[in-house]
Amino acid sequence: MLLLEVARQYYDYGMSQASIAEANDYSRPTVGRMLAEARESGIVHIQVTHPLERVLELEATIRNRFGIDHVHVAPPNVAQRDGVTEVARATSDLLDAILGPNMSVGLSNGRILTELLNWLRPHRELETSVVQLVGGVGDPIRLIDTPELCRQLAQRWGGVASALSGPLIAQSAQVARDLRTLPDVARTLALGARVDLAIIGVGAGFRHPASVFHGVLTPAAVRTLHRRGAVGHILGRFVDPMGKPIATGLDDRVVALDLDQLRSIPLVLAVAAGAQKAPALAAALRGGYLGALVIDVSAAQALAHLPERRSQQAADWRLRASPIDGRAAAPASAERAGEAVAVAPQRM
Repeated sequence: MLLLEVARQYYDYGMSQASIAEANDYSRPTVGRMLAEARESGIVHIQVTHPLERVLELEATIRNRFGIDHVHVAPPNVAQRDGVTEVARATSDLLDAILGPNMSVGLSNGRILTELLNWLRPHRELETSVVQLVGGVGDPIRLIDTPELCRQLAQRWGGVASALSGPLIAQSAQVARDLRTLPDVARTLALGARVDLAIIGVGAGFRHPASVFHGVLTPAAVRTLHRRGAVGHILGRFVDPMGKPIATGLDDRVVALDLDQLRSIPLVLAVAAGAQKAPALAAALRGGYLGALVIDVSAAQALAHLPERRSQQAADWRLRASPIDGRAAAPASAERAGEAVAVAPQRM
């Protein structure tokens, strides 16, 4: 196959036509004619593409499939392995576009939100307030816990930070009730329910060392959650594939905004990286919790190709209020039903 060999030398090995002619004892015009014949016969296919083309296709697929208008897939960077940096950078660019004066922003926790500090540009003229939506994690795996993250973001945006002085998961339900009645905690939770924008992570793992539930759930609880279809957690609450909350023994110990309050926020932006996040992201979208999404390519590819699940309840929740387009919100509430899931005693 002379045409194939010449085509490989030119396109795969990068040899010039003159070098190919010399190596094969052909004339240069002969090499040119052979390359043209290789294209015409279908041996060689030339396609001009750009990485952004695939990104735009993924964004369109996710928008159409989940009924969400604002999807941003961070362009890939071969120097980055886990997508966290790309998503943080893309989130910073989006915030530059949507933040306005005197807005209030609520935060959960996670690696991407910590990385966001490396990319945010100061806008002290905005006087944007930052509110902590979940209790502290106190996990050394996280570089910055949420109270400090809120303080630093508020400093960048010229606003005031409101922190939750308590853990995400309290030692007991009574301790959590006592914390929620403290004036500072009650005030912060009330402010969180009224923010203009919430930026949250969506949890996928239950026992991974980076999970907020690491060391809290018993092995039996993990098995029960999987049996009942739990695919992730949002603000400390487990959800099934349709985004419906799954009642657990942890619910009364969580110090955070609840999911109905989250759904009432005008714009909820989820940030995520990694294909493992796709089922949890799909649940959050189907449950109507999200109005915008910033994810990396691996998460986008997995999300775009998840098996279809349909629910009228999810369809009723698809429209989200958004300061970007001003659409009206669809009110909804979710039941907490089913058996309780046993949990391990909280470590203090």
